[in-house]
Amino acid sequence: MRGAFRAAGRRGPTAPRDAPAQRMNDRLQPRSVLVFHPSVAPFVQQAARAFFEADLLACFCTGLRANPTSLGQRAAVAAARAAGVDLRRKLQRRAVTEVPPGFVRSFPWNELFRLAVGAVDRTARWTDLAWERGERAFARRVARELKPALSAVYGYEFGCLTVFERARQLGLRRWYDLPAPEPAFVEGLLRAELERFPELKTPYSRHTASLEERRTAHRRAEWEAADLAIVASEFTRKSFAADGRDVSKIRVIPYGAPPPARREAVLKPARRSGPTRFVWAGTFSVRKGAHYLLQAWRTHDLGRLATLDVYGTVALPPSVLAPLPSGVTCHGPVSRDDLLAVFRDADALVFPTLCDGFGMVVTEAWSQGLPVITTDRAGAADLLRSGENGFLVPAADAETLGARLAELSAAPERLSALRESALDTAARWQWSDYRAALRRAVGA
Repeated sequence: MRGAFRAAGRRGPTAPRDAPAQRMNDRLQPRSVLVFHPSVAPFVQQAARAFFEADLLACFCTGLRANPTSLGQRAAVAAARAAGVDLRRKLQRRAVTEVPPGFVRSFPWNELFRLAVGAVDRTARWTDLAWERGERAFARRVARELKPALSAVYGYEFGCLTVFERARQLGLRRWYDLPAPEPAFVEGLLRAELERFPELKTPYSRHTASLEERRTAHRRAEWEAADLAIVASEFTRKSFAADGRDVSKIRVIPYGAPPPARREAVLKPARRSGPTRFVWAGTFSVRKGAHYLLQAWRTHDLGRLATLDVYGTVALPPSVLAPLPSGVTCHGPVSRDDLLAVFRDADALVFPTLCDGFGMVVTEAWSQGLPVITTDRAGAADLLRSGENGFLVPAADAETLGARLAELSAAPERLSALRESALDTAARWQWSDYRAALRRAVGA
């Protein structure tokens, strides 16, 4: 293991039941795995680090990343500023911190194009098309990086097909990471929601629906080209099984939690007075169940006893939002560090998702001692013990959600009693555990 990037955090006592070691007939060669994804999301960097720690990482190919030494990036920041886009702030969230710079290849221009389109696109449709164009262009560029000396490629949903086709020609293994449940399942669920609540329909939802068949076929072709699939939850695995897929090639490895906060910082001797403080983190959207939360909040008049602070992009139609019920405040996106600070000061995270392959906000909340109220359609519910580190409610059930929030708002000390268990949950399954399980799954 590389000393400077040694795994941080405490190991959990056991690996997940569904992440068994999968030994290959031939051993991987040093520096023989290429990991690729146009973003530098935490779960992507952790996968790259898993191979780096075993001296197996050949290269981490990504899109736009923070690189203060790049003259081109400095010029792009200046040009974006002239166009009214704060690219510098966006870049600060794109730092690669888990592998050394010498292992990173960056192909930023497609993402810069998407950001430029997004700065002037008021419908989000052109931005979506720019995203798809960028994903396909990124895959073509990565495919040109492949060499016969590699042993395997590790890529992510929708951005893999061209790379996998080239890897198959070269005889390389193809490992497919699927953060989301089976695509047709997801689209069917969202379509049902829009039929049930027509007021949720937007020009953007109609736009994405028109592309659903072609994009689903693309993802299915990626699945067929992969040797091994990695998912983060039983919920995701079951969605592929329900579609008739061969799930024997799936390995379930939950995402890890950030290092737990200091106990003295989150296990306060007494809760402050005032209303119960609920928090939402992530896109405030149909898929995340935001409309059910608003319905629950209004029906039970929760603003009498509690507050709800929403951190993330609001993606519901204005007609569904307005007027915001009493006690609800939308703050917009914040940095990860700021969000963790919010978690330390809140009473519970509310995450009533309709469909989520995992939901990293759940483990991030637990890392700060924050109990979580979520649904049986959140992959992270695999780690939830209702009444110990949070509460489980049925998805798409505003009445049950509202009743639970009202009950806890009237007795916030019940949430305070769960903080230590929440912290322990994060400590038991860290990113270091995820990385070790990933290496076992691919036979490294």
